[in-house]
Amino acid sequence: MKITLLTPALAAILGLALASVPLPIHAQTNTTTTSSAPAPAPTKSKKASGTLTAVDTTGNTITINNKMDGSRTFAIASTATFIRDKKPATLADFAVGDKITLRYTKDASGTMTATKLYATPPKPASTTTSTTSSSAPAATTAPAAVPATPTTTQ
Repeated sequence: MKITLLTPALAAILGLALASVPLPIHAQTNTTTTSSAPAPAPTKSKKASGTLTAVDTTGNTITINNKMDGSRTFAIASTATFIRDKKPATLADFAVGDKITLRYTKDASGTMTATKLYATPPKPASTTTSTTSSSAPAATTAPAAVPATPTTTQ
């Protein structure tokens, strides 16, 4: 009988002891966010190249033209880097006619924004002088023939 009374008494004491220990209680939080618009996917950088046809330093845009894509205008990112002849540059250092290679991103609205621009100045028109070489001797002009004066014999 002592054992049967002792077991419930120990259980009651243990229950009271556990009830008096403070336990941290956390409210359940919703870890998913709901939004009406889907999160934009990270945009990959694309490459474009062509001949620079317009530079707008006020509006921070450039226009390039190439045979495959035609004429395209790019906004310039505020964090864009410029390289001209393998040296740091600014947008103002770029000139119409430069050969341009750039990296850009395109947002959902279709705006293309350049993030890295490389310029190479146009090659100067070749001014080579043509020299002809042949194995034949150069032609010379003979002096004009002088009319012979008639001689009379008597």
